[in-house]
Amino acid sequence: MNLYSFVLMALMGVPGSGAKVQISWTGDVTAGFSTTFTCSSSCSPNCIYTWLLKDRTVKGSTLTWTPDGRENTVDLQCTVLNPETGGFSSTISTVEIKNPLSVQVSPPNTVPFLKQALDLVCHQDKSGDLQEPSNPIWFKDGQKVTLRNNMQLLQNNLTLHFDTPLPSDAGFYQCETSLRQTRVLSLGYLLSFDLWNVTISGPDTVFLDRLYQFTCLSSCILNDDCTVKWHFKSGFPIGTYFSVHRNVLKWTPSRPGTFQNFTCIAENAAAGRSAQTTKMVEVKGTPLSGSQTGQLGGLPTMILSLGLLMLFHS
Repeated sequence: MNLYSFVLMALMGVPGSGAKVQISWTGDVTAGFSTTFTCSSSCSPNCIYTWLLKDRTVKGSTLTWTPDGRENTVDLQCTVLNPETGGFSSTISTVEIKNPLSVQVSPPNTVPFLKQALDLVCHQDKSGDLQEPSNPIWFKDGQKVTLRNNMQLLQNNLTLHFDTPLPSDAGFYQCETSLRQTRVLSLGYLLSFDLWNVTISGPDTVFLDRLYQFTCLSSCILNDDCTVKWHFKSGFPIGTYFSVHRNVLKWTPSRPGTFQNFTCIAENAAAGRSAQTTKMVEVKGTPLSGSQTGQLGGLPTMILSLGLLMLFHS
């Protein structure tokens, strides 16, 4: 396997601390599989290593983590503190996650039509040593699927069958099952009877100092011909963290009492077609107090905020 060192270098802390920090790992990061990340630095012995992953902190120079498939990227931060000098340095790596589980239409490349029988299959990539998934749970738009008269579960729940799909059956479908003793949520399938339907998943209300993810979903499969662009008609999102990777947008808001509009445009230049949608998000809440900040795991406030600002301005 190849050694991945997907690293954003950032020298921070007390001037002259001089410790460079790097995060590295071996092979792909895959949902259902554990990966060990190593944080290395030029800091002198007895330095303290602290990881920040999804608002959870872990001490030590290594971190072992098994993704559950709910994200396709995560931001992993390692901070090194020299207790003798009080100096610290930090770096953030954006980790891309492969998901061997997906929802696919069957037969492949079937174009969904109203009132024409359709199968959605909980499919697992055959690479690796995973066993066949069994008895998955199905979700539509984030809620557990409730079977109706025109729906059936077949093949140990691996297939969600529609006798005669209705307009109300349109939505974003996912399946969840156990892979290597870890519950994994699959990549999703947007069932739409309009091939150029576009929607944005994510909350309508957000709170300060929390990281949120918004995903632009379209039946237009992303490739060289089909692209996704984000527009901000009401102004650029204000926050301590912001990133865009293809059709995924991540944002940590910092201004309460405001509204943010996200517009996603899916375009196929070769076909001369495009579609767009806009989602309005309300920002609520008050800034974290000192005691509340401690609940994020005990990192010094300056380390956390500097790390986010360094990534935001990179």
